[in-house]
Amino acid sequence: MMMYFDAVRGNQTRSMVMNNRTVNSSLRLCATLLLAGQLLYIVVTQFHADGPANNHPVVFAEYARSGSWTAVHVGQFAAMAILLAGLLALRPELDAHTATTGWAARFGAASAVVALALYGALQAVDGIANKQADIAWVSAPDAEKAARFASAEAVRWIEWGILAGAALIGLGYGWVAWSTRSLRAVLAPHAATDSCGIRAAQAVWVNGCGG
Repeated sequence: MMMYFDAVRGNQTRSMVMNNRTVNSSLRLCATLLLAGQLLYIVVTQFHADGPANNHPVVFAEYARSGSWTAVHVGQFAAMAILLAGLLALRPELDAHTATTGWAARFGAASAVVALALYGALQAVDGIANKQADIAWVSAPDAEKAARFASAEAVRWIEWGILAGAALIGLGYGWVAWSTRSLRAVLAPHAATDSCGIRAAQAVWVNGCGG
């Protein structure tokens, strides 16, 4: 009988070790993707044309002159995709335990897909439509400048409207911060879990609202 219980305890110990290894692997992948995405975003954004955002004549002229405008926004989109992939890397562990964390995992995955689609639309309007409208205004003859400027401002308002919708990306904050705490309570104290979630949320929010 004692041998039986020893065998059971041994199996439980091995199972716990394997679970901890899986959790650590998921957290390492999450942290790696989040760090890579954040660093890429920081590097790419150094090449972003700058100017007073609310002084449209000045900032539109700056955007029109920028030779790297579209490439920068493609890079920002890639960085956001990597960041969101880092959030999704937590899903297998969340989905494999309690109903609460499983629900959080599914909600988070859906939010990440919506956030990426929204951010892609934002970068398309900002990186392509905005650029072309600004070039058209700068190069237009004097008789057409007023109309071209109005068109450029209309594109700008569309961009800002989509950016306002980037509040959806903030769902990632609530999901990650809450669900990683749930995961921590279920599995064991993993300090990296809270750090991963909270830093992920901060990065997604800042990058999503700063493109």
